[in-house]
Amino acid sequence: MQSNNPEQQKATTGTTTATQATQQGQPGQQQAPPDATTAIQSVPPSEAEQEEHRKAEEYLDQLRRTQADFANYRRRMGKEQVEGRIAAQSSLLYQMLPVLDDLEIALRSAPTEMCPHSWVQGLFLVARRLESTLDQLGVQRVGAIGEQFTPRWHEAIATEARRDAPEGTILDVHQQGYIIEDHVIRPARVSVAGIPPQRQTPTAQEGTDDDNRQTQAE
Repeated sequence: MQSNNPEQQKATTGTTTATQATQQGQPGQQQAPPDATTAIQSVPPSEAEQEEHRKAEEYLDQLRRTQADFANYRRRMGKEQVEGRIAAQSSLLYQMLPVLDDLEIALRSAPTEMCPHSWVQGLFLVARRLESTLDQLGVQRVGAIGEQFTPRWHEAIATEARRDAPEGTILDVHQQGYIIEDHVIRPARVSVAGIPPQRQTPTAQEGTDDDNRQTQAE
């Protein structure tokens, strides 16, 4: 039933018109606003930003190179310090080795009947302390009878043909050698076994000549 009141009809008509307008403005499902992060990422970087990024990469690369150069510098300086220390020790020890050689010769030449004397025992004690000090410094002796000759550590002053020893075997040590951390302070002076002479088998003609000479002698 329709109302006869004109004012009521106008209000009803306005409400219906507003509802229709709202439905026409939002057809179907309501669309969500675009994501802000997606909108920012879609914007290409400007030239200024690209330049700043390039400079940051260059600074990072320079920093890495500087760190690598510093690490190499530390290793090189450490190696040079070790080599300098070894060179200084080697120079000092080289000057002391003749004294140690003379002391060892004196002890080997001491008569057996004099060994019980206190002064002889004192010399042996001095020699042992010197050897202990050399051991603490990392000094090692090289050159012993029966070892294989090594040109880096040994100096051959004589060669002897021997059938009872392989070629290159040390037969005698004339002067003891010393090294420190593979650095040669003084090479050992040694005699080395050489190639033994080979026995030559006489040829047939030489054998015939020997037989003829023996027959003539008879």
